[in-house]
Amino acid sequence: MSSTTDLYLLGTGIRGTLNLTLETIQALRSCRVAFVLHDDLRVLEEIKTYCPDVRDLVELYAGETLRSDVYRSITKALISEASQGPGVAFLVHGHPLFLVSATEYTLETARCNNLKVQVVPAVSSFDTILCDLEIDYGYGLQMFDATSMILNAWKPNALLPTLIFQIATTLNDEIVTGELDPVILGPLVEYLAKFYPLDHPCIVVHSGAHLLESSNKLCLSLRDLAQSSDVELWLRPTLYVPPLH
Repeated sequence: MSSTTDLYLLGTGIRGTLNLTLETIQALRSCRVAFVLHDDLRVLEEIKTYCPDVRDLVELYAGETLRSDVYRSITKALISEASQGPGVAFLVHGHPLFLVSATEYTLETARCNNLKVQVVPAVSSFDTILCDLEIDYGYGLQMFDATSMILNAWKPNALLPTLIFQIATTLNDEIVTGELDPVILGPLVEYLAKFYPLDHPCIVVHSGAHLLESSNKLCLSLRDLAQSSDVELWLRPTLYVPPLH
């Protein structure tokens, strides 16, 4: 089955191949090329059963320093291929439009090039954290990207539950690999201390991202966030800050 859509923006969900939706698989089966940005090789192998031409984008990181440069290279490759004919997919970890800058750049550029784009929903970390924390956010929630919150001086409402994403790259626009020292969270702690007492509890939460990986939660005070060796930033966790009572 061929596709009349030039470019599909897709997500695998969080739990490896377990979260692949039927809609995403259907889109992949209609594509002639699938570009994949994912660190699980089992995902790559699975995608090859649905699409005849699967291309791993990890090589675009080689020799680069800034994440934004990689994301724009990805956009260039996607737009170039989609301009040659319909049936191109871009598949990422999680949801294609939840904290995926490469997708944002690609969507904007595709529209400027009059390409037909379809975004297909997928399970994001926002969804899985709902389950990890066992909290219903439907009654009120605020969420931020750590760097954006600080740079824009966005003031959290301390009376609402708060999720802060991408804490491992706080104020850092470079490609991050390997172990990370919690001390890099110092600016985030300093900023949050304007709105919460330093002894306010918070939870560092990581949703299991692979088939056999469990989710984990670390409860500690805001003061200890940038000091505790138990904070595993290499897992790219999210920070949950409960409301003040």
